[in-house]
Parts: sequence; structure tokens; C-alpha cells
Amino acid sequence: MLHRLLLVLLLMLPGLASASLAAQRLQDIRLQAFAACSNLLAFYNPNQDEADPRHLERYRQGFDGLQQLLAGQDDASLKEAAAEMRSVLEEIERVPAGQVELYPERIIPLMKAHARLDHRAAELYAAAPAAEPRQLTLHRLSLDIERLLLLYQSRAFSLIGMYVLDVDDDTVPQLDGQILQGFADLKAQWPERASELSKLKQSYDFVRPRLLQHDRAWVPGSAAYYLGQVTTRLAQLDAK
Repeated sequence: MLHRLLLVLLLMLPGLASASLAAQRLQDIRLQAFAACSNLLAFYNPNQDEADPRHLERYRQGFDGLQQLLAGQDDASLKEAAAEMRSVLEEIERVPAGQVELYPERIIPLMKAHARLDHRAAELYAAAPAAEPRQLTLHRLSLDIERLLLLYQSRAFSLIGMYVLDVDDDTVPQLDGQILQGFADLKAQWPERASELSKLKQSYDFVRPRLLQHDRAWVPGSAAYYLGQVTTRLAQLDAK
């Protein structure tokens, strides 16, 4: 899933302005970084009996893809944050098997670096020439889904969630409300895609109870699969 998203994003690069990071590339950078971190958290989840190697492959593809998307750009803050993420990733991968208690102290710096990267990318996006309203809606929807997924995956690591977002009791319901409104707005703005968007919302609805109700069984793999399907297809629609 992450590999398909990367291919979609890379195919879009030739049309982007070389003088600066265009809004579309900034969106791609943000999505790629979120997806890479979510898959990393799913792979190193300390509450699972056995790690799913698919998450290992996806987060490595994600970090490699992030480096490719950042290649040639000249914003120092983005480059520094990405370099720190890569450095911390190497530390995480050196943790001996079975010593899961060591993961949080290494994952926290990665989440902090990701937060800096995303914040800077958001600033540059806001300063870039504005996308059309439909594309803005699609971009917000995709990012809200990625935020919710990353927050869900971070719950396995207790306090790590505070480095993903400014979290309180209203954060998850607020994100959920924004996602539902995003689907409704996008369908209204893109009636010729309404049927397909309804199917994507059904995928979100399927896993939604697990995301919202913390007393439900933990399903990091299912959350990654269904939400990954949604954001990958949204990226494909964005490319058309």
C-alpha cells in the first residue's frame, strides 16, 4: 500500500516548479512522513505477539520515499528534520530483539522530528500558491486521516501521543468530525466522484469504531490497512 502511494507521488514530480516546493509536493512530503511513522509504530508495537514484516517493509519504503521527495529542495528546516528522523530510525533498528522497553525513548525523538518536519511543511504549504478548493478539501481530508491513524498507533506507546499532536479528550472526536465533514464536502465539490468517495468513506466507517472506542480490541494492522487504502486512493485521485 505504501509502495503504491510512493509511486503515485513520484509520478507527479515532473510538473512541479523547481524553484520552490510547490503545494502539491509539500502535501506529498507530509503524507509520506505520516505513513512512514505510522507503519513504524505498527511494526514496533510492544503489545503484539509478533511483528508484521509488511509494516517493516512499508516504513522503510516510506522513509526512502521521503528522502526522494525532499531531494533537490533547499529548505534547511525540512532537510534537518528529515535527517534527524533518519538518524533516529537507525538507532531504533539497532535495538536488540526482545528489548521492547527501549523503543519509547528512541521513538520519542523521531516523533518530535516528524512534528517539526510537518509543521515546517505546513508553513510552506500555506505560503505556496493556493490550490483549487476541491484539492484543498482533499488535502485536508487525507492529512486528517493520517493524523488519526498516527495517533491511534501511538497509543501503544503511552505518552508518545503527545508528540504526535496536541492531544486532549476532544482530539480524536474532533479529527473524526473533520474527516466526516471532509468526505461530505469533497462529494459535494466533486459529484462525478461521489460514488467512489462513498466507497472510501465505507472503508473509514468500517474501522472507525476501533479508532474511537478505546475499550475495543487493538487492531493496528487493520487500521493501517483500511486507512491506508483510503489515503492511497485519495492520492491517486489527486494525481488525476
